[in-house]
Amino acid sequence: MILNRKTVLIVLSIIYSSLAWSNEMLIKENHKVYFKSNNSKIFLFEDQNYCFDKDAFSIEHLTNDERKYLVVNYTEDCNPSGEHKIFEIADKKAVSFYLASLYDPEFFPNEGKIVERFKDGAIGYTKIYTLKNNRYNLTEEVKTLDDNINLSTTFNNGVKKFQLKDNSNKKIKSFNISVDRLYLYDDNFKKKKSYFVKGDILSLYEIVEIKNNLYIKVGYKGNDQIGYVLLKNLILDI
Repeated sequence: MILNRKTVLIVLSIIYSSLAWSNEMLIKENHKVYFKSNNSKIFLFEDQNYCFDKDAFSIEHLTNDERKYLVVNYTEDCNPSGEHKIFEIADKKAVSFYLASLYDPEFFPNEGKIVERFKDGAIGYTKIYTLKNNRYNLTEEVKTLDDNINLSTTFNNGVKKFQLKDNSNKKIKSFNISVDRLYLYDDNFKKKKSYFVKGDILSLYEIVEIKNNLYIKVGYKGNDQIGYVLLKNLILDI
C-alpha cells in the first residue's frame, strides 16, 4: 500500500502528539511539585501533606481560546473526589486560575460550565460556574436540606433567587409539616401567635432573605395569603 504525503503527515502528527502526551507528568523534587512537559519543567507548588501521583492531573480547555489549563488533584489521601488546583499554563509558567481550588470538579467546555460537588459534614453542596465574557462566575449553588429536598440559590447580576427543588430539579410546591409546631410570621416578618402542627400540608411560594434568615411564603387550605414561615423551622436539622 502506498501512502500519499498528506496521509504520512497526519500519521506522524498523531504519533508525535501521543509521544508528547506521554512525556507530560507531575514530578517532585526537594518537596516541590512541577509539571513536566517535554523539555519544560514548570513549578506548581510546595509539596505539603500532598499525596503525590505523577498522573493525577488533566489538561482542560476551559475558555474560548487556545489557553490550556492544568487541573491537579491536591488531596492528602489521593481521593479523586477531593480538592483540585487549577493553573493556566503559558510561556513555561503556571499561573493560579481565579477558580484555583475546586472540589470534585467536572468540566463541560462545550457548554461553558464547571460543576463542583462537595460535602460539609452531612450536607451536600453543588456549585455551578458558567462562562460569560470568557470568565467563569458562580451562577447556582444547590444545598441538600433533607431527603429529596434541596435549596437552590441562583446568582444573576448580584441578585439572589431562592427555590426549593427535589432531586430531579423540579420546584417543590407543597410540603407536609414534620415538626410538632411551626409558627407563622406576618408580612413584616413578625412572629404571630398562630402556628401549624405536624401533618399540615402547606403550599409553598417565593422565598425571601431578611437579615440572613430565609422565609418562605406559604398557603394553607386554598388560602395563599397566610404569611411566612422560617425555612430553618420548616425542615428539621438545617
